[in-house]
Amino acid sequence: MEQVHLHPVSGRRLFWTIVLNSIITLAEFVAGTISGYLALTADAVHNLSDVAALILAWLGVKGSQLPATKRSTYGYKRIEVMTAFISAVALVVIALFIIWAAYRRYLNPVPITHPGLFLTVAAIGLVGNLSSVILLHREKDKSLNLKTAFLHMAYDTLSSVVVLIGGVLILYTGWVMIDTILSAAIALMIFWSSYLVIKEAVAILMEATPAAVGFDNVHKVIDAIPTVKGVHDLHIWSLSSYEIALSCHVCVDRTDVSHGPGIVAEINRLMREKFGIGHCTVQIECEECGRSSLLCGFNGELSKQP
Repeated sequence: MEQVHLHPVSGRRLFWTIVLNSIITLAEFVAGTISGYLALTADAVHNLSDVAALILAWLGVKGSQLPATKRSTYGYKRIEVMTAFISAVALVVIALFIIWAAYRRYLNPVPITHPGLFLTVAAIGLVGNLSSVILLHREKDKSLNLKTAFLHMAYDTLSSVVVLIGGVLILYTGWVMIDTILSAAIALMIFWSSYLVIKEAVAILMEATPAAVGFDNVHKVIDAIPTVKGVHDLHIWSLSSYEIALSCHVCVDRTDVSHGPGIVAEINRLMREKFGIGHCTVQIECEECGRSSLLCGFNGELSKQP
């Protein structure tokens, strides 16, 4: 079974990505406004939303590193999940704005001017977005925030390629409708990337079992320990996008109760090495507590879920 490792996150690469994309956004806004190239303006709006998302991500990284308190006993690890969710929802709003602008441009086509300006800025945007992708590539698997930031930059790079190619096609064909089509395509890409982030963030906030872990796999590993006779009340959830917690009741023979600390240590080791679960709470029991299901609701009744 593939091992999962936890990684501390850093905001340094994120900070430089924010600076780089702020410059790109300003340049694209100016060039798009002067030339009338809506796709470039749409890409600038996309970049602007990404700058906001990157700032939220940076704040989320810093916030998630705050120490635990008596009131927030797990610390503030879910700040980065909440900020990722907010930025993804904001992207959906931005995408709707771009589609509306594209529709208006479809009804009233506008000629595109200053080709040298918008092509130069589009090329600069492409180089800048590629640089951002390189900066964040090594960080993308460390948290949902950094994964979100990386996805934004990857889609921005694709958008820049589309904008650059579209600009060249418009210059050679004179068909300005390409601008509208490309703007709508960029909006659809934004919708897709936002959906992926929102889906993962909601799963974490709803304390769903992480997809990369697998409930049944965890149960099999614990149940395979020779001294373990049964497992129930097994719960697995994410504290953040990169930290996982687990709690369960483990049944053993009465003669093995004295070995409880060793059993708990073994479960902790297996969970950490095989699944990257760093927070385990294991209760040792010498007989069934009256619950026959792996799952248990807080009201003491057995869950009906399979």
